Amino acid sequence: MSLKIEDPVERLEGGVITPLRERVNRPDNVAGLLFLLPNLIVFSTFLFGPVLFALWLSFNSWDSLTGEAEWVGLTNYVDVLTPLPWAESWAVLNTPTVNLWWFAVKNTLTYVIGVVPLGILGGLAVALVLDKRIRFRKFYRAAFFMPVMLSGAVSAIIWRWILSVEGVLNTILEPVGLAHNWAGDPGTALFSIMLIAAWGSIGFNMIIFLAGLQNIPRELYEAARIDGTNMWQRFRHVTWPNLQNTYFFVIVLSIIGSFQVFGIAIAFADGGPYYATTVIVVRIYQEAFQNGNMGFASAMAFLLFAVVFVFSFYQYRLRGQGEVTY
Repeated sequence: MSLKIEDPVERLEGGVITPLRERVNRPDNVAGLLFLLPNLIVFSTFLFGPVLFALWLSFNSWDSLTGEAEWVGLTNYVDVLTPLPWAESWAVLNTPTVNLWWFAVKNTLTYVIGVVPLGILGGLAVALVLDKRIRFRKFYRAAFFMPVMLSGAVSAIIWRWILSVEGVLNTILEPVGLAHNWAGDPGTALFSIMLIAAWGSIGFNMIIFLAGLQNIPRELYEAARIDGTNMWQRFRHVTWPNLQNTYFFVIVLSIIGSFQVFGIAIAFADGGPYYATTVIVVRIYQEAFQNGNMGFASAMAFLLFAVVFVFSFYQYRLRGQGEVTY
């Protein structure tokens, strides 16, 4: 008896094995590929193409005016990273004049550590409250989601006015002696944009968590109440485990978005005062479009890409492919 192994490019349809070539050449499949073609062209032209060009730029010294390029290899990457933080007794993390890249990395990590937990916990808390049957629930949902509809630049301009020396906040705090130049002080400027980002991210995370909460079967809560559990026990043993897919998505999205913060920082103080709000993407922008050093900026961009990629890959490996099923 002989065993015939079918070609992996073939499949069984209605008892008849159809070659892949015939399936591709079918009129309906050809029409589908034609519909996909415009999107593939746009993707290749305006996304994938510029990424490859930026990768090429990172290994060159490129003059944007003349278009002339000189191959420099890894020189741009070495110039970005040196001096290394430990080589200067970690002075680069506190002094922007030594190496502004590492100073921007420190600002970015501070921003991520502050904004991500606040946005996630705030969004979850609001979602838990608004998932219950309370009066004006739809109004509160719309109110908390309203900041998400504003761009980062618009939010930064509004909050810069609120936090300025003569702003609304100081008008309230001045009678008790707590008025301060929140936007103009290097010691508080970064925390100001962290407040703006958290204010905007809570509403977005709330919507995601609400979707996850409404996907949890109510029978689980009813069974938990019958067992005599209190509110905290129901959250710990029912809500939290069944939100694992949701909070995994929110955590990854929040951290990636925080590493790429730009609009808030550039509109709020243009990276100042004294580089206090210079985060990685602002540093890339300044080097590329203010200093005209495209190769150097491209190297920074791909270093940021490497950090985000490694983090995302690690999170997905750590998370695995497990999903909650009911």
